[in-house]
Amino acid sequence: MTSITKLKNQFYFEKGMYHMKKSIIISAIIVLFILGTVIGVILIKNSTDEEKNIQIAEQNEEEIYDECTDEYEEMVQNNSLVEETSSEGEKISPNCSIIFKRHYNDCGHTIEQYASVPTELVNKTEDDLQQQYEGWTVEQFSRNQIILYRDFDSECGEHYVLREKDGKVVVFLRTGDTEELVEETDIATEFLTETDKIALQNGIEANGRVELNQLIEDYE
Repeated sequence: MTSITKLKNQFYFEKGMYHMKKSIIISAIIVLFILGTVIGVILIKNSTDEEKNIQIAEQNEEEIYDECTDEYEEMVQNNSLVEETSSEGEKISPNCSIIFKRHYNDCGHTIEQYASVPTELVNKTEDDLQQQYEGWTVEQFSRNQIILYRDFDSECGEHYVLREKDGKVVVFLRTGDTEELVEETDIATEFLTETDKIALQNGIEANGRVELNQLIEDYE
């Protein structure tokens, strides 16, 4: 092989290697460009999706807050309406008790009488009660207890006196300067203290049946 032929072969070989390297470099650049483009698109898409998710979450929170706020305001309004209705339209229950407070100006005593509510007043209002007991002052009104007050220009007529008679505790009703025996108890004075015996000899006064019954219970 001549030297010229060798040079030609070497030239073509080097030229082929050059083109092959050039193709490899171009291919690598194209691949890198494609990879960069794909990665960029993915990153942009992820960023966009994240922003959308954040916006959706914030919107949901605002909607939930608005909904909760509306429900809370509605609940407060309903509670206020219920309280207003309850206070204005409270009615008498079947288990309600009435306390009649009678003040007698001539003797200065106030007598309390306890009673159950009449059937015709069940589920009635304070206005209905006032119409039923005209002349009385309503001191207290609730569904379970009512207190009525009234003045009387007279004596109470319930001035009782406890005394000892024949070894027993007895009850007298005092009217002016006179005393009338109205009840004999089974309480034996022999079992009482000396202080109680002396008090019974002097007479123990009780104004009204409530006070009288309490005194009798204390000796029993």
